Formats: sequence, structure tokens, C-alpha cells
Amino acid sequence: MAKLDYEKIFVKGCCPTSIGGQAIMEGVMMQGPDRMAMAMRLPSGEFYLKTKKKKAQSKWSKIPLIRGCVNFFASLISGTEVLMDSADVLEKYAPEEFGEKSKFEKWFEEKFGDDAIWNVMMTLSVVIALAISIAVFVILPTIVVNWMKGICSNVVVLNLVEGLLRIAMFILYIVAIRQMNDIKTLFQYHGSEHKTIHCFENNLELTPENAQQFYTLHPRCGTSFLVFVFIIALILFSFLGWPNLFWRIVSRLLLLPVIAGISYELLKWAGRSDGKVVRILSYPGLMLQKLTTAEPTNDQLEVAIISLKAVLVDPDTPVGEGFCDKDGNWLEDFDEKEFLASTEENTPSELTYDKALRWGEMQLVKVENGKNEAMIIFDHVTGMSRADIITRGSEHIDKEKLTEYIKRIKLRLKGVPMQYILGNQQFMGLTFRVNKNVLIPRQDTEVLVENVTKMMAQKGMVDPQVLDMCTGSGAIGVSVASIVPDAVVTMTDVSDKAISVADYNAHNNNVNRRCMFLVGDMFGALAKGSKYDVFICNPPYIESKVIETLQTEVKNFEPRIALDGGKDGLDFYREIADKAGRYIKKGGILALEIGDKQARAVKRLLEESEEYGPVQVIKDLAGLDRAVIAERI
Repeated sequence: MAKLDYEKIFVKGCCPTSIGGQAIMEGVMMQGPDRMAMAMRLPSGEFYLKTKKKKAQSKWSKIPLIRGCVNFFASLISGTEVLMDSADVLEKYAPEEFGEKSKFEKWFEEKFGDDAIWNVMMTLSVVIALAISIAVFVILPTIVVNWMKGICSNVVVLNLVEGLLRIAMFILYIVAIRQMNDIKTLFQYHGSEHKTIHCFENNLELTPENAQQFYTLHPRCGTSFLVFVFIIALILFSFLGWPNLFWRIVSRLLLLPVIAGISYELLKWAGRSDGKVVRILSYPGLMLQKLTTAEPTNDQLEVAIISLKAVLVDPDTPVGEGFCDKDGNWLEDFDEKEFLASTEENTPSELTYDKALRWGEMQLVKVENGKNEAMIIFDHVTGMSRADIITRGSEHIDKEKLTEYIKRIKLRLKGVPMQYILGNQQFMGLTFRVNKNVLIPRQDTEVLVENVTKMMAQKGMVDPQVLDMCTGSGAIGVSVASIVPDAVVTMTDVSDKAISVADYNAHNNNVNRRCMFLVGDMFGALAKGSKYDVFICNPPYIESKVIETLQTEVKNFEPRIALDGGKDGLDFYREIADKAGRYIKKGGILALEIGDKQARAVKRLLEESEEYGPVQVIKDLAGLDRAVIAERI
């Protein structure tokens, strides 16, 4: 092999960074301090970019030696995930490269959804890849060398042969797969990743021309890590002697975390140093990189540069997914004029399902989970699932449906909550109509319903009279009526529009015959002398000054009257503590939803009224205080 010019690898005055990456299908993934970016060039020539925030590192990933093992497995999982992600993008925008899905894949998607099959495939890929790697490169060499025991009994020689065989097998594996066209392209993108990082670390403008002057080799590459693993394994295993085959296999498996830890520390040291010792230690890994990298084209370097630029941004920059230009700028107006023109009656040939979905995804590119939301809206409007798009994407879409889809996508861009756009929300396994007149039911509130109905059953209540005050959409009252078949539920709200929604939801969930609806401000809606077995209320409890700090979807679109609990958020609880006792039968239940920091204050208000027994605080699934329940004495 030609002599390496180390001055082009360990460049004096360059600034090593923590940025790293990997080659993916038709692209490059880069990881920066707070995010990762996946850039691809599709067969059509368009650039596709996806960015997402990185998960917070665990404390284990910062402890020397231990962090090597932790980061190894984390990299294996994230690497497999991003590879499958890139395959998913290609399958969607270049389906001819993949062919039609099998009957099993279609059945699995329809039965369990896209996410389920993706998670299953990713998990299986990681497990299978790890199992095969360990079997072929850890266990097989020691089994093969075991046959030499009759020829040679020298422990050092046996361990040396095992280590060299392991390295030789790995090199032969790389040489073999390198002959495949797809792998050649992958190795070219691997080279483009290294050249781009070199360019950045040398403070040069990120252009293909500047990046081309560097080697495709980099001292911090994962390939070098694997070489360190092989060499350290050879050394450590030599100290174990040559026990029987079973214990040899067990010892090699148990030492893998130790080897990964040491190799990781060596790689980090090599990445930030350029002394003679480092150059010597780095040489085998750099030589192997000549097999795992290839000279990229300028087009491939453009992709790597897009990916790198996408992680060199301010931490507050939104993440997103979609098409971009060669500078990494989102094409937010992608084909919009052409697309909207295609809604004209005289151009029906352009009205296709896949084109409409793609436009929606581009519009929501900066909305968190926007791609998935565009699909949900599309499914809601057209009745087309993602599986349907694959098989029927080129079919014409009805103009009215297209117009409705455009309208709903634009509402989402303004920040309108998905539940209002779709017109419904799931709660306690039931479907509820929701609109701007009612608060969107939250999963946290299910804890309140579950505990109240459980307590009703424990008390053996017969034909219980239930009051749901501040009912809004009727989620609580209708759910109780559905769970407790003999309950008669009265729902009240100050808003007649909210009561109309609750009434609809009672009819839609077939409990309307046991429900009553009253309009009025809190206790003003109740008849004098009325008594209830159960009094439930999810009142407004957010402090007035806090409302403007809430998410745009909440503060700008959900009814403020259902949020504002006054200066300290306790206005409604004071009124309930003062008056509710008059309307609850002795032995009856008072159940209130609360803010996660209001348990102590609400509990004190109820205790001071001296009308209730011990007040129980209920936590939600996140472990936060979510409700208080007490018995009327």
C-alpha cells in the first residue's frame, strides 16, 4: 500500500471535534452536540434531510471505561435505526428499488400499524446483527483454533493464531462485501463523511472542492475502533491461558464489555492526539479504513456537507424532516404553486394521492412529528392508510377531498391542535367529539375516572347519582356512565356550546338515556336540595399569569375559560370546598382533578371545611399528583 501522509490526517493546528457520523443508504448521518441529521440524495436527484434531537446521555456514558461499553451498544442501536430510516425513505420515494411488500408485511402493517413493524424490524436487526457478529468473529475463531491443540500446545501461539484468524476473517468479510455495488456506494458515502469532517476541523469553507483534498481516512472512525477491539482482545485473551472450549467461549463473551471500554478510550485519545505513539497505534485502523471507505464524488460530498451543516446550528433551531436545497434549507414551498394549480378541474391527471401526501408532509416539515401528522390528517380525510398509499398512490384524488386536506394542513400550520383538526379525541377507550368550545381531554384525567369508578364499585353503589361539574366535552361524565351501567349522570357547564358537545358525545357513546345536561355557573346550575352520590370536577386550575407561557396550541386555541383558575389557580377549589358538601350525600365521594403542585393546598381547603374524611392524593402515570378524592362524612 502507498505510504500515508500523516500530515493530511493529523493536521497541525486543526481543531478536533466531537462530531461523528456514519454512511447510510444513499447518504450520510452526522451527530453534533445536541442533534443528529440524516441527509440523502434520492434517485430523482432531490435532497432529503431529517433532523432530530439527541436523547440526554446517561450518567454511565460519562464514566471512563464503562462509557465505551455503553456507547458501543447505543451506537449499534442508533446506527441500525438510522440505516432502517434511510431505507424507509428510499422505499417511499423510490419504491421501484424495493419491489412490492410481501403479504405478511401488509398484514402486519394493517394489524399493528407502521410503527409496530418498524420497531420489530429494528429490534430483530440489532439482535441478529449482534448475534451473528459474536458467533462469527468471537466464537468461531476459538472453535477453529481448538483443532490445533493436538499440533501445538503453546498457549501464547494458540491465542496469537486465534487473534490473527479473527482479524483475517473480518478483513476477508470486508473484501467480499466490497464487491457489491450497494456496498461500494455505502463506502463512498463513508469516505465523504470523513472528508467533510476533516474539512470542518481544518476551518475550511464546507465545499466539495475543499473536502476533496483530504484523505477518506480519519483517526476517530468506528473502523479503527474495531481494530482496537481485535488487538486488545488478542492481548487480554493471552492472559487467560487456554482452558477448555466451554470456558474459553464464556471468558471471551464476558470480556467483551472490558475490551469495548478500553478500545473506546484508546480511540478518543487517538482522535485528539497526533504523537508518534498515536500514529503507530492508529496505523492498522487507518489501513483497514482503506477497505471500508472509497473516494466519493462531489455529489456525495454535497450530501455529507448538508448533513454536517444541519447539526452545526443553534440548539433552539427546530428539527424537521423533508426535502431541502443543497445548502440544507427546507423547501417549505415545495411544489406548492404547481400542486395547488393541480386542483383545477382542467388538470385532473395531476391529482394523485402520493403527491397530495408529499405536499402535506413538506408543509408540516417544521412541526414536531409533522410527517406522521400529515399522514393522520390524510387518512382522516381520504380514508387512505400508508399501506394504501404504497399500492394506490398514483390514483387520482377527489377534488373535494383534496381541498379539505389542504384546509386542514393549513390549520395545523397555524398551530391548531390535531384533535380540533380531526374533530375527535380518544378517552377511556371511547371517542369524543372536540372543538374550540371544549378543552381537549387528557390521558392524565383517566386516572381520576379510573379511581372514582373503582371506589364506587368497592362501596357497592346501586343506581348512583353522579354529578360532573365543568364537564366540557363530557369526557368524565360519559366515561363514568359507560363504565357504571346503572349510574345516572348529571353534567353541568357554564358554556351552552360545551353542553351541546357533551350531549352529542353521550348520544354517540350510547349513554344519553342516563345523562342530564344543565347550563349554569358552577353551583348556579344545580337545583336547591339536589344530592349526589358522587361529585366529580375537573375545574380550571392554571394560574392566570402562567397561561401565556403554555404551548401555542393550548394558550391560543383551547378555551381560556376552561384553563384560568385565577391568580393562584385555586379559585374554583375554594368554591367547591365551601359549597360542594351541601350537594353530596353522606358517605358519598368528592373527586377533583388538580395541578401537579396543588395537592397540599387543595387538601388543606377540604380539611378546613370539616365535611370530609381523610383526603387521598392520586398520582398519574408520570408519578405526578393528579387528583384528590375524599368521602363526605
